[in-house]
Parts: sequence; C-alpha cells; structure tokens
Amino acid sequence: MPNPTVKEVETRLATVQCAICKGSSFGIDERFMQADGEWRGICRKCYYTFPIYTDMEFYLRTQPDIPYRLKEMSCPTCNQRGVSLNFRITMSVRESIYFLTCTACQKTYPERSSLEAFE
Repeated sequence: MPNPTVKEVETRLATVQCAICKGSSFGIDERFMQADGEWRGICRKCYYTFPIYTDMEFYLRTQPDIPYRLKEMSCPTCNQRGVSLNFRITMSVRESIYFLTCTACQKTYPERSSLEAFE
C-alpha cells in the first residue's frame, strides 16, 4: 500500500470542510512532515492546523478491527462492499475522517469515522 503524494492528499482534502471556518482549501505544511507518515494539514483560509496520517500499513496492523470494517463498508457510488484506506485525518477532537477508495469502481471519497470514539 503506497503512501499518497502531497498533491494527492491536498486534492482529496478539498472534499471536506475545515472544522473552524468550513472552508475547503487546504495545504500541507511540509516543515512538519515526519518520516513515520505524520503530516500537518493547514486551512488556507483560517490557518487552522490538523494532523494527517499517511502510514496506513502500520495503522491497520495496530488496529485489528479496522480491516474487517473496511471490508464491510459500501461505496456510495456503486454500492459494492470493500474499500481501501488511503490516509486519515483528525480534523478536530470530535471528528476523524478516513479517505477511502472503492475496490470495485476505484471511486475515492471521504468518510467520517464511526470507528474512533472521542470523549
């Protein structure tokens, strides 16, 4: 599972809204890109920053329930089951978003995580 490029992540971030200003223009602050796949996203409108996690192999190995859940998720376009997890973000303390690709039709889309509980 290859890690996404900066351009791919920036393009896909445009499909979600900022937790603060509700804008959809984001960038990657390359000063904070770490070798372990943790990046820092920034809203270009209000400068809110949030973590981006691109090392999904490690995440899937350490979270045993996630691969089973991904196999059961349905694509909103073709309704087939099974998606792959490309990267994830924690937009706010109460909102984690997964960026998925349907294994059947290859459609990409974001999905709010119901798998991570925040208190």
